[in-house]
Amino acid sequence: MSTGLASSWMRTSWPTTHETPVLQVAPRLLSGRTVSGPFFGELYLRSTRPFLSDVVTEAEARFLRTNLPEGRLLDLGCGHGRHLAQVPAFGIDRDPLSLAEAKTFGPVVRGDFRALPYRTASFRGAWCWYNSMGTFEDDQVPLILAELSRCVAPGGALVIQGSHLDRAIAQPEAGYDGPLPDGSHLKERAVFNPQKKRDEIHRSLQLPDGRLMEAPFFIRYYDLEEWRGLLAEAGFEVAWSVGGLDGAPLNESSTDVIVGAKKSP
Repeated sequence: MSTGLASSWMRTSWPTTHETPVLQVAPRLLSGRTVSGPFFGELYLRSTRPFLSDVVTEAEARFLRTNLPEGRLLDLGCGHGRHLAQVPAFGIDRDPLSLAEAKTFGPVVRGDFRALPYRTASFRGAWCWYNSMGTFEDDQVPLILAELSRCVAPGGALVIQGSHLDRAIAQPEAGYDGPLPDGSHLKERAVFNPQKKRDEIHRSLQLPDGRLMEAPFFIRYYDLEEWRGLLAEAGFEVAWSVGGLDGAPLNESSTDVIVGAKKSP
């Protein structure tokens, strides 16, 4: 679920440098049918991957290699493995379709982020990228961070990335309506909910075979002080924060909130 998601690219412009790969999907989904269901799966892969250029992925991988220690690492929300292809690590995700691709890049497992299937202190570091943490309800995030704290060894590192809250506040409505390289047509509308600090989004994808896929989802945005509090409760201390892959200081004009934390001894 390399989640990070719609609003990450609706409020910016990311280059598309490759064609959308053809996904192998179950033939029982008949053309002309509307398929409503969970967002993560075929809908996510088909509609998000065209906006994840090789250039962006390579820059993210360099950033992770620079800011994570050597040793056994964990990609929490590995999706289809775009980072695992360049940063050797274990991966975990909720979506079996994504994991079918990710397994070609390393050891991956389908699992519950609130009950990680790993031994205590088994990783030197971990990362959670592309707004993945923001796709969980607020009361679930402390449970996930507690599990990361259990699995990351004392002195180990955790990197979390999300989009900057101020971008959504400044543009409370965003959308996309246009074709994708594989001939599909993507429509999306996001409305920012200031009480919950999240974009509430509906995405639909008209496929060339006649199927219409659609689903709602949300992305919660956390500011630095929220991360400080949540991470401290889980046994991490924020060591650094930046506003983008270039390492620029975090401020109101930043596109991202990237936080690096250290596991307490």
